[in-house]
Amino acid sequence: IMSITHMFVVFGRPGAGKSTVSQAAVRLLGDGDGSKVCTGKLSNGDEFLYIYLDLDVYVPQWMKDNFAKGIYPTLAERFDFISNACDYVSDKINSVQNENQSDNRALVPIISFSFVNTDMRIEFKKRFPDSEWILIDTSKNLAEERILLREDHFYKGSGGLQNEKGDDSTTTKVVQSSDTTGEDNSQWNFQPVDYPHVILDGNDEVATNAKKIVDVIQNHLLT
Repeated sequence: IMSITHMFVVFGRPGAGKSTVSQAAVRLLGDGDGSKVCTGKLSNGDEFLYIYLDLDVYVPQWMKDNFAKGIYPTLAERFDFISNACDYVSDKINSVQNENQSDNRALVPIISFSFVNTDMRIEFKKRFPDSEWILIDTSKNLAEERILLREDHFYKGSGGLQNEKGDDSTTTKVVQSSDTTGEDNSQWNFQPVDYPHVILDGNDEVATNAKKIVDVIQNHLLT
């Protein structure tokens, strides 16, 4: 029976390059782009199966239209979205498992999404507690420059976080996660990450970070 050994979540502020880097990593993993079930091979020769899901694709049109106007989803709207997105991920995984019942290779889902808000991270981690998180750490200014160059990107607002030092770098301190948050974050700023995660430099080349993601996945699957 096909099992889920690890799920990998690539996240970061809008414009960090999550989808681009994830897609490059997925192509390095094995025999496909992850849009269908693909076969990857570990350094020890063992095979695994993987799929890639970009949750930006699941953002409803009304939310995209609001983003373009600088209108950000409320706490309740975010909860509805991430709950439905989790159902979407679960349905995809279940579908693959049902179609490959006789396959005993591990299935590795790879997810990319901004996960700007703490509340959405908490809900996703509740649903998928064994997920491993990989942050593409990019400054606010660089992220917004990239967004402006992408005509098809639905998000046009600020994704910055002002920390105690007054700069806009992403907080990388790891502390214990809380199960609740009262932060509405109505301006859609990228919130500090308060649980263990891998940090990649968003200034690095796509190929460099893609290779690092592949290394993270390989190392986890080999342990």
